[in-house]
Amino acid sequence: MRRATVPEFKIDQSQNDTRPRCCAAIGCRDEGVYPAPKSRDALRDYIWFCLDHIRAYNKSWNYYDGLQGAALEAEIRRATTWERPSWKFATGQPSENNFEDPLGLFDFENRDEAKSSRKLTPEERAAWKTLNLAPVDDFDIVKKQYKRLVKENHPDKNGGDAHAEERLKDINLAYSLIRKTLANGDQPATSQT
Repeated sequence: MRRATVPEFKIDQSQNDTRPRCCAAIGCRDEGVYPAPKSRDALRDYIWFCLDHIRAYNKSWNYYDGLQGAALEAEIRRATTWERPSWKFATGQPSENNFEDPLGLFDFENRDEAKSSRKLTPEERAAWKTLNLAPVDDFDIVKKQYKRLVKENHPDKNGGDAHAEERLKDINLAYSLIRKTLANGDQPATSQT
C-alpha cells in the first residue's frame, strides 16, 4: 500500500486571525474550515484546510514520524497509560473497614507483620480484624476500640437483634484473646496507621 503524500501548503501566520480562513494548500482558494496540527510538538497550533486537503493531510499524518528505537518504544509505553503515571496494584489502603477480600490481595496486616519479628496466628489475625484494628502494642487503644464496639453492638441498643448479639460475642472473644496476648508480652509490632 502506497502512503499518501502530504499536500504542499503555505503557512500564513495571519491565517488563524482572519475570518474566513483560506485553505493552507498551495493553489487552493477554498475556505479553511478544518484544523490540523502543525507538528507533533505543536498539537494545539493549527493549519487550516478545506475538506479535500484535510483528508489528504490526515491520510499522511503520522504522530510518531521521526521517532526511532528507544524513543519510539518510550512513546508507545507512555501512550498505553494515556501518559499518566500508574502504580502497582494493591499499594493503597482499601476505603472501607468492612471490605471482604477472599484472595488476600489487600491483606495489609500480613504485609506489615512480615516486617516484624513475630508472626500472628490466624486466630490473632481474625481477632484484630474483628476489632477493626491493626496490631498495636498499646492496650489502651484496644480497650477504647472494644468499648466503642460493645456500645454499638449491645443487644439493648439494638432492640434484641440476634445478629448484634452474635457480633458482640465475637467482639468479646477477640478482645479476651488480644488482652491475653498483650498481657503475656507476645506483643505484635506496632503498625503505622
